[in-house]
Amino acid sequence: MDIYIRPIDGKSGSAAVYALLEYAWYLKTGEKLPGIEKTPNGKPYFPDRHDAHFSLSHARTHVLCALSGHPVGVDVESARPVSDRVTRYFCLPGELDSFEPLDLWVLKESYLKMLGGTLVDVKKIRFSRQGHEIISSDRNALIKLYRIGECHAAVSSLVEAPPDTITLV
Repeated sequence: MDIYIRPIDGKSGSAAVYALLEYAWYLKTGEKLPGIEKTPNGKPYFPDRHDAHFSLSHARTHVLCALSGHPVGVDVESARPVSDRVTRYFCLPGELDSFEPLDLWVLKESYLKMLGGTLVDVKKIRFSRQGHEIISSDRNALIKLYRIGECHAAVSSLVEAPPDTITLV
C-alpha cells in the first residue's frame, strides 16, 4: 500500500487529488493513469484494473491518495471545530471517550470509503482504543490514524496494514 499527501495551498481540492493520483500511479507502475468510473454510491475505481484499488480525499489544505492491491479507504480533514449537532450524527455513545471528534470522523469516513458505503452507514461501525491500538466493530479492519501538520487523516483496509508513515510529495 502506498499513501501520498500533498499540501494544496488554495488550489481546487478535486483537481489536485486527481493530479496526485496520476502522480502516485506513475510512481508505482510507470504507466499512464487508467480510466476511472464510479460505482452507484460514487466510489471511484479502475474498471480495467481489478488488481488495483485507490481512495482519494481532499481537505481545505491537503489532498490524500492511497494505492493498493486491495480495497482501501482514506480520509483527511483540516483541523476545525466540530459542532455538537454533527458529533451526535456520527458518534455512538462512548466513542468520544477515546477519540477527538475529527479523528473519529476520519476513521469512519475512511472505513466507509473502503467498503464503498455512504454517510447513511456512519453509525454502523464503532471505534474504541485498547492502549495505542484502534479497535473497530469490524474485527477484520486494519486502520491507522495520522496527524500531518494541522490535518487529521485515516487509512482503512481489510487485507493490508496501513503503513506507519505517509509520503509527503
